Amino acid sequence: MPEFLRSDTFADLDRLAGEFAGAQPFPHLVIDDFLRPEMADAVHDEARRTATNVDASNQITQHQKVACTDWRRFGDSTFRLIAFFNSADFIAPLETITGIDGLFGDPWLEGGGIHLTSRGGFLKMHTDFNWNSKLRADRRINILYYLNRDWQESWGGELFIARLGHEEDRRVIQPIFNRLVIFNTNDTTLHGHPHPLQFPQTYPRGSIAMYYYSTGLPVQERLRRQATTTRYVPLENGDIDLGSGSLRSRLGYLVRRFTRY
Repeated sequence: MPEFLRSDTFADLDRLAGEFAGAQPFPHLVIDDFLRPEMADAVHDEARRTATNVDASNQITQHQKVACTDWRRFGDSTFRLIAFFNSADFIAPLETITGIDGLFGDPWLEGGGIHLTSRGGFLKMHTDFNWNSKLRADRRINILYYLNRDWQESWGGELFIARLGHEEDRRVIQPIFNRLVIFNTNDTTLHGHPHPLQFPQTYPRGSIAMYYYSTGLPVQERLRRQATTTRYVPLENGDIDLGSGSLRSRLGYLVRRFTRY
């Protein structure tokens, strides 16, 4: 394991696997103080200085969000961390925790990398795209590593997770500094931070997102899966405002919301 990881982080994989499997509303795990403090501080500072290269907003389901997947723009510590997340040193314990063999990362970081969402921004509840055409693989696991120092409840930005069709039975996870969240992703695992942020104007909500794939699915999951693209679902009535955004964004949302693809 790299020296920047706490020595006890993966010391008891059986315990972590049990917590993951037994978590509700779907399998997930929260690990606090994931990195040694000096590494966490370095990644925090670098990620917030990184010139982001993708505007991920459409004003309907995502707002005030930018992302960076360009390895050349990452600072040294960020580069090392994301390389670790894509390495066997991380994926081997991830397989044990999740019970999924044959996982692998995505060197192109499609949809992942550094995410920064500014005050007033949001990410509505959604299930993820579940097929990566470049990798020719099924998406199975997400991780989120949070970079929000001195987070306060009044800032909002908590991660909501719920199972599709049971949105009222949800868990709320605070996006605190140096916290890692691991969770299953399929066409029933809703997640997002759907309410407008109240973070400080000069301090956006920060995270690193990584996704993991396999070349096969259990038969039952293969038969159940429907949507291959990201599908947004209102958390409650009026949660998604179709009065904003471009016509293309509104049509895209409706097509994804009410069709199979």
